[in-house]
Amino acid sequence: MVAIYERKDLIDAVRATNQTIWIYRDSEMTGNIMQLAPEAQVRLTGIVGDGLAQVKTPRVGWVNAVNLTMPSQDGYQQGKAFRLRNTPELRNGLRAYYEPGAGMNDGPAANSTVYLTEPADSYEENGRVFVRIFFTGKFGATRAGYVSQGSVGSKMGESSSNFVAV
Repeated sequence: MVAIYERKDLIDAVRATNQTIWIYRDSEMTGNIMQLAPEAQVRLTGIVGDGLAQVKTPRVGWVNAVNLTMPSQDGYQQGKAFRLRNTPELRNGLRAYYEPGAGMNDGPAANSTVYLTEPADSYEENGRVFVRIFFTGKFGATRAGYVSQGSVGSKMGESSSNFVAV
């Protein structure tokens, strides 16, 4: 049984599917309700569990969360490529965030290639700079999210950053 909880920041959030998926009747992912094509949009209820999310449109049900990404029409394009540094501190990759304080159950894997978004988007929190990137997550889904670039004052691609230029 998966622990289920409410994420207020995800109530009414819109996501797109990254492949053909099913909406299921329950959180145990049984009882197919409806199949969705790649790039189909869903609206979340805000109820999530490890690896799953409840959707309210186009039909109420449950989906595998690793198959959801930010919709492509959010105005961002893929920009310059960087690679996550190959260091002991980053051996498990980085945690990604949908928005400040709203963590994903995913992130770029160790030594993976990521792409800055254009236009560039970043914020600072707790002495770190978080940049918005496109990445292939640890579970194989292509996503967009914020990750730590490094401490405030660090520059992408330089030794003070979590990333090196590709």
